[in-house]
Amino acid sequence: MNLSLVFKLAAGFMALWVLQMWFLPSMVEETFGWNSSPDLRVLMRYMGMAMAALATLHWTLPMWAEENLSNFGMVTAFFWALFGVMGVYDILMGISPSSAPNFISTAMNFVFSALFYLNSRKS
Repeated sequence: MNLSLVFKLAAGFMALWVLQMWFLPSMVEETFGWNSSPDLRVLMRYMGMAMAALATLHWTLPMWAEENLSNFGMVTAFFWALFGVMGVYDILMGISPSSAPNFISTAMNFVFSALFYLNSRKS
């Protein structure tokens, strides 16, 4: 596995979240234990747009960064780890439900963080 592939896999994972936020908002609300409201739906659309922008950057960065891709990979590893830490904190504090989707999503953040870190060191 190489770093370029990790960026593309991460973009695919984020694309799944974009689709959920835009087309399956009720499922996302249920997963996180949120009470649905028109304001939350608007926020989810904008979160989906932000995620779409990040997914696009993840997908295209290997084409632009060339020999500097490992530098971007290290920074990206740090932020994926932070998302994982936030997920663990939210579950432990009862902010997010202790459910399989939350555990899997949080674990995936750590998996991608490790993949970015390890593949950046190889590059």
